[in-house]
Amino acid sequence: MKIYLKLTQNNENGFSAIMMVVILMIIGLLLLTGFHQLLMSWHKTIVMETRYYHRFNQASSALNWALTQDWQTPTDQWQCLTDTKYKLKACVKKSLLKVDNYQLLRGEADDLFLYSLTHLKDTKLIVEKGHWLDYCPEKRSSDCE
Repeated sequence: MKIYLKLTQNNENGFSAIMMVVILMIIGLLLLTGFHQLLMSWHKTIVMETRYYHRFNQASSALNWALTQDWQTPTDQWQCLTDTKYKLKACVKKSLLKVDNYQLLRGEADDLFLYSLTHLKDTKLIVEKGHWLDYCPEKRSSDCE
């Protein structure tokens, strides 16, 4: 009778050890899965922010590049210049603002636009301090397209 009880106890001890290992493995798997999802979320955020900053810098560069170019007198329609080497595109048109006879300069990068209010002196655009904008200042959005 003593031998039978010892075998039963040893089997029960082995089973609880196996169950403990299985439970620890499940907890570890859940933690690793959660950490993986967190890393994927961070990665997606980093990719989106990197793309945004690339487009922002490209549009900002287009604005600065446009100031070095010769422009014709702006009209009510967008006049655009492009630089194929650096993939810059800038457009200018007469602003509809009733103040100071501004010209509206737009730097483009994919679907991101940055604006600047400028004055035309001879064939060059001049930006006054504080007239850089990350939105179109026209009252109607259709005037910015």
